[in-house]
Amino acid sequence: MMNQTLKCMAAMIKVGHTITYLAWVPVEAPDELNGPAFIYKRTEKANGIALSFNVPLSQVETSNVEPPELPAEALEDGAVIVGADLAPLHVHQVWIANKLSGLEKWTLKSAPGTFLASDRYGSVTATNEARGPQEEWAVKLVEVAHARTSEDPLPDHIVIGPRRGIAFQSPQGKWLALDQESSEGKKRTVRADASEIDDSCVWEVSVQWKYRHAIRHAQRAAKKIAKLNSGSILDEERISRSRQGWNAGSKVRLATGDRRELEQAKREGRLSEAMLDRRQKLKSDKYAW
Repeated sequence: MMNQTLKCMAAMIKVGHTITYLAWVPVEAPDELNGPAFIYKRTEKANGIALSFNVPLSQVETSNVEPPELPAEALEDGAVIVGADLAPLHVHQVWIANKLSGLEKWTLKSAPGTFLASDRYGSVTATNEARGPQEEWAVKLVEVAHARTSEDPLPDHIVIGPRRGIAFQSPQGKWLALDQESSEGKKRTVRADASEIDDSCVWEVSVQWKYRHAIRHAQRAAKKIAKLNSGSILDEERISRSRQGWNAGSKVRLATGDRRELEQAKREGRLSEAMLDRRQKLKSDKYAW
C-alpha cells in the first residue's frame, strides 16, 4: 500500500494552477526539512541516486531513481504539465526527518523505524530504534561563494560549497558523502568522513508540499507577530497619546538618547527591563504633576 502511494506521488503535475498537497517539493532552507524526506543526487543522465535503506541486509546504501512516467490525465486537453521531477519509487527511499526541540539537530528515520547514524570512523548505519548522540545530524544550506551578495559573516546554517544544495554533518563534525563509483554497475556506498565540502557532500532534498507549506506558514506568522511586538514597544509616542492621561492632546517626542538606549537594550535582550525602568521614571499623578 505504501509503495503504491509513493508511485502515485511520483509525478508532479500542475493542473489548473493547483498542486496536490502530496507533491514532492525541494527543501530551500534547513528549517523546511520536516516529515517524509527524499535525499538524492542527480546524475548527468537525468536520473538520480537516492539514499536508501536495504531492509534484508540492514544497511544504508544507494539506489537508482528514474523520472516517473506522466499519467494519462496529464495529457488531457487543458492540462498544464510541469516537467516530471525525481521522486521516491519505494518506501525505503524515504526518511522521516524530525528536528529536535531546542536544538539545531535533526534525526532521519527509515521505513522500518531505525535511525540514520554515523560512528567516529565514518561508517553510516541505521540499526538503532532509539535515538542517541550518533543519530543526530546538523543540516546546512550549501551556497556558492560567488553567488553571495553580502559581505556579512555567514549564518550558522549556511556553508560554502561547489554548488547549491543541502549538506548533512555528523556528530563528529564530518560530512555525509557519496563514495566514488568503483566499478560499472556497482552500488555506491555512503560514508560520513569528509572533512571538507565537495560535490560528493552536496545533496538535494525534497519533502511533501504540505509539510513545507506548514513550516513556511508558521514562519510568516512568527515574523508578523515579532514585527507587531517590536513596533508597539518602541513607538512610545503613539502609546503616550492614546493611553496615558497626562499631557493628553499634545505630542510627546522621544529623545534621541532615550530611543538609542531602548534599541540597544533590545539588541542585548533586556528590553523588558529597560521599559520597566522608563515607565517608572515617567509615572506621575496627573492631578499633582
